[in-house]
Amino acid sequence: MRQAPTTFSCSGLFSRGIGQVVISRYKGGGRVELGVFLVDVFCLGVKNAFFTQCDEAELEGTLERLFAREGPMEEHSGAWGRKLVEGVLEYARKLGFAPHRDYKKAARVMGGIDPKTCPDTFVFGSEGKPMFVAGPYENEARCQLILSVLTKKCGKDGFHYLMQLGDMDDDPFDEDEDEDEDEDEDEDDGRATSR
Repeated sequence: MRQAPTTFSCSGLFSRGIGQVVISRYKGGGRVELGVFLVDVFCLGVKNAFFTQCDEAELEGTLERLFAREGPMEEHSGAWGRKLVEGVLEYARKLGFAPHRDYKKAARVMGGIDPKTCPDTFVFGSEGKPMFVAGPYENEARCQLILSVLTKKCGKDGFHYLMQLGDMDDDPFDEDEDEDEDEDEDEDDGRATSR
């Protein structure tokens, strides 16, 4: 008998706001199909997605590599994963954000999984509002576009955001900098701003 679809997610996804969700579907001949989704449950929905396959014997090692930077993972039903991924996708779409271009390829592992069998309820956003947290691959222009979309959809006070200020290469505590710099110059005392 073939094993039921299983979902793996990073621990603490809803407190972190972003993390991987991997839905596995077991095929004949010892093969496993994986839909891998990087989900932002606070705002942007499915930020990245891809489809891959492996042998059942390789599954544990594959999952270890996928979750290496995210810490412990949790195991859930396939229905839990489908309900979560489709729910966060719909939340983001209502805000004006489309899923990653490879979402449909990755989502094919969800075929035949009934999300209605999952009793869990997911609440997206943070403190009742969308919260955009700028990631390492979102440049200033992309951040401004996202903030513009959120402002148009939610109003200027209808969302939260957290963004890095300045260049990470500019270390304010670097002792090698010129000592004759103007000490009265305005400086950021932090690297992030939020609202």
